[in-house]
Amino acid sequence: MKQLFLSLSIVLIVLACEKATPFTIDVSRITPTDSIGVITGTVDNSDWAFDKEWSETEKAFFRTDPVDMSSASVATISLQPAYANPTVKKGITFQFNGSAVTFLRIAIVDANLNKLAYYTFLTTVGLNAYFIPFNAPAFSSNKNYRIYYSFDAPASSMYYKGHGDVTIKD
Repeated sequence: MKQLFLSLSIVLIVLACEKATPFTIDVSRITPTDSIGVITGTVDNSDWAFDKEWSETEKAFFRTDPVDMSSASVATISLQPAYANPTVKKGITFQFNGSAVTFLRIAIVDANLNKLAYYTFLTTVGLNAYFIPFNAPAFSSNKNYRIYYSFDAPASSMYYKGHGDVTIKD
């Protein structure tokens, strides 16, 4: 009985000491586009699409002060890859079609998940195109970054969410 207790104690101690694997992202692959949004290379299928699940780390990028979304509704979203990608340090265009006025939040992070920029928009029905600037000193040339986007409406937080990776060139 003492050996069973000792064995169980050792197993519990080992399990308690195991560290959880930290959440990481891979920003090394992009979907290249030209200055008007035409895809010019290999598509990264994980970019610019709907993400079913986000980690708590990803959700935390969007925990901000309350914002009035009373005029927003759940919309059907049709998204295209951001352009131009790679881009110069000026910025990138984020474009989509929405079937209703909705609320868009964007968070940009580096490869280490440091939030570098955050934007919010009340969208319009139809085509929407937002220029997302990459202002220095937060952003550096010859690096990749991740853009997280979340579409929201009252009582429907993050109803459409996803990410895309971008490269900033000189």
